[in-house]
Amino acid sequence: MGGGIYPNMLCAHPPFQIDGNFGFAAAVAEMLIQSRKGYILLLPALPDEWKDGKVQGMKAQGDITVDFEWREGRIHRVRLCSSHEQKVTLECNGISKTVFLKPDRTENMIFD
Repeated sequence: MGGGIYPNMLCAHPPFQIDGNFGFAAAVAEMLIQSRKGYILLLPALPDEWKDGKVQGMKAQGDITVDFEWREGRIHRVRLCSSHEQKVTLECNGISKTVFLKPDRTENMIFD
């Protein structure tokens, strides 16, 4: 009552605000991963409070499924799966890496 956000991160103002609820989820997703065709940037705007974490099943442009884990604000593991053959540049921890994805193969990377 009176606005704000519920503990489950939904908007707390009547009537139900679909734009606020979906908009917040989209904003959090953009903080974790930004992509465009052929390019994926991980953790472009990670809050300081989220030092460690893990994401599974996020979709990037080009129908790429991305799983990743970070520790102390730096990417530790990345897994990429594509529905079709394509080349993508992955950027994380200040490093750019070009990866060739195929639908029958998962690309796993560890950054230390």
